[in-house]
Amino acid sequence: MNKVLAFAVAAVCLAQASDGRAQEQQSFKTLMARGYDIKNVTFARGESTENREVVLVTLQKEKSVAVCYFAAANWINLSAGTLDDARRCEVR
Repeated sequence: MNKVLAFAVAAVCLAQASDGRAQEQQSFKTLMARGYDIKNVTFARGESTENREVVLVTLQKEKSVAVCYFAAANWINLSAGTLDDARRCEVR
């Protein structure tokens, strides 16, 4: 019975993952140019970031949400290379 339940749960998860809700990556500058608004900026340091100082920036445009991840120094200095890097932001 447990194997059937596990299979059913896995099938539902796979179906949800493939229904067009995949994340895409875009640069912070591209998102700002497309009209996204910054909703929150969070500084984090600790176990979850391997003791690195990082900044998480949450953006929103209508029903779309993006989360960008930067080293704190790059965010403070507005490093052009980092802000243009499409790998820094996940969009849904």
